[in-house]
Amino acid sequence: MGDRAFGLLSPDHAAQSHGAQWFADLITLVREEFPAANVTSILDCSGRVSGALAAIELGLDVVIVDPMPEPQLENLRDMADQANCIVMTELPRREAIYQMADDLLPAPELDKRLHAHLAG
Repeated sequence: MGDRAFGLLSPDHAAQSHGAQWFADLITLVREEFPAANVTSILDCSGRVSGALAAIELGLDVVIVDPMPEPQLENLRDMADQANCIVMTELPRREAIYQMADDLLPAPELDKRLHAHLAG
């Protein structure tokens, strides 16, 4: 993967279904396997704002939360800023997301497509 930057977006509602620690552990494994890659971790915390708090404490880069009243969102963003974490209320642009389709394709094809995507 070289030193190409990319964001690793969790599954929908991952904080609710799997927990922030699960995603943090996954990110750690990816960063250990590809130490030269610039990986941005993006955890979907929709449905569980407490997952965003855990993600911030665990050092994840970005959390996605449900829209909320501005005072609460500002408080969450203030906490996140102290940990260099970004709080978003919607998914990144669709064209910025690489879909693996790992439920459809065999592993060699997934590897081939991912390497082609990362090569630019």
